[in-house]
Amino acid sequence: MREGADRLDIELLNGFRYACQPSCGLCCFAQPRVEPEERPELLRIAPATEFVESGGASFLRANLEGGACQLLHGSRCSVHSARPHPCREFPVHVQLGPRLQASLVLSCPGVELSSLAETESYSSRSAPLGFDSELQAVRERIDLGSTRRMKEAERRRGRIVQSLEREGRWVDEDAVRTDLRTRLPFPEPEDFPAEDPPTASEGLELLPLYFDGRAGPVALAEELGGWEALELRASGGVERHLGRVPPPTVPPKLDPEAQRSLSGYLRYFLERDLLLASVVPRMAESDVGTVTEWVEEELRRIGATVVSRAVVRAKIGGAVGERLSRREVESGIRASDQDLLDVPTWGDRL
Repeated sequence: MREGADRLDIELLNGFRYACQPSCGLCCFAQPRVEPEERPELLRIAPATEFVESGGASFLRANLEGGACQLLHGSRCSVHSARPHPCREFPVHVQLGPRLQASLVLSCPGVELSSLAETESYSSRSAPLGFDSELQAVRERIDLGSTRRMKEAERRRGRIVQSLEREGRWVDEDAVRTDLRTRLPFPEPEDFPAEDPPTASEGLELLPLYFDGRAGPVALAEELGGWEALELRASGGVERHLGRVPPPTVPPKLDPEAQRSLSGYLRYFLERDLLLASVVPRMAESDVGTVTEWVEEELRRIGATVVSRAVVRAKIGGAVGERLSRREVESGIRASDQDLLDVPTWGDRL
């Protein structure tokens, strides 16, 4: 085990089960980063592999117009034994800050979501199942460089905290969580309509994706008259238009099981270090509100995003009931979580 690997906090994986669904390919619609030591084996298996250089790092080139990684062939990775670290670690997401905290990308259809409805603390839940190779891949990359980046994140955090303390607006992260766990904020009428996704013309690669059993993932885009669902091709571009409906302008009704699922998801997001690490830097650019108030507002926004995408998915699929079911709320989580994780923070991603 590399130095520091024992510090990986995997508490937020407790209670979850995972089994990759080979027909999915959702995680392959990306441009994964490739470390220098990973390139030789990649090129040995696929000599024609193309890389994109950006910000001093290398990435596997994805097909244009929102397409999949160039090495995806027939919903299968053609270099599976030499796939780069983001592919080997998915759906584990590690936030690098004052600690190394692992959580799960809940957009992945291989991750069961039933445990979201449980109310016991994550520390007391059963050990995660099915993540052994992904966690091993994560631990293999934790090194002295990770420790250095954690210290840099801590310094950035410290500067922001000092500024907010002088203004009397800082609230410690543990205190924020303790407070909001007992009164999870649900989306309110003023949180609707939810923020629109990008338009297709801005770039298909920017759109939130979800898997619904089709050959390619489905993207949500803002278009005139509502949100449109687009099935994407691995080679790039749109395979077919699946429908367009307006997002809800008021909070939809949820049945009891759906309400428990949404509560569980908001509780899960509250426990992620990424939440405060993304909210507080934005808050520091303002001059009003405490950390608790900003986090509360952010959780309401997240809830509004989830249920809005759940409603749109249900309507496009022809299931328009009076209340959202647990399954429909879970479909909203699938269509939102990866998108909601892709935000700048005071820390970094491993």
